[in-house]
Amino acid sequence: MLYFSINSSNNLHLGFLVLMDEDDSAYADGAVGYYAIKAQADEADQIACAAEWRILSGLSQQAGLKWHKNHDYVQLCNANNEIIGQLRQQYLILQGQHFVLNDLTGTL
Repeated sequence: MLYFSINSSNNLHLGFLVLMDEDDSAYADGAVGYYAIKAQADEADQIACAAEWRILSGLSQQAGLKWHKNHDYVQLCNANNEIIGQLRQQYLILQGQHFVLNDLTGTL
């Protein structure tokens, strides 16, 4: 499993992202798996980042979120397997909104 904190582009904390691979593929090209988002932010940050917050809180309520590794990025899908974003390096794009990720995998 990989763990990340999710921040707005102006560095306000908005939640967490967890990626789980299906078959211990070590996240190699072509790997697939599931992910979960936990929206968690102070009320002031929720208001300051209303559009981003709306996306994250909506995805927090969904189960069966899937990802697919393609070369140098991870494609993110909703429960209906529709592409809703991507993760590339420390950047996350969901439904057109941009986020910055901080890797927590080694610190938990």
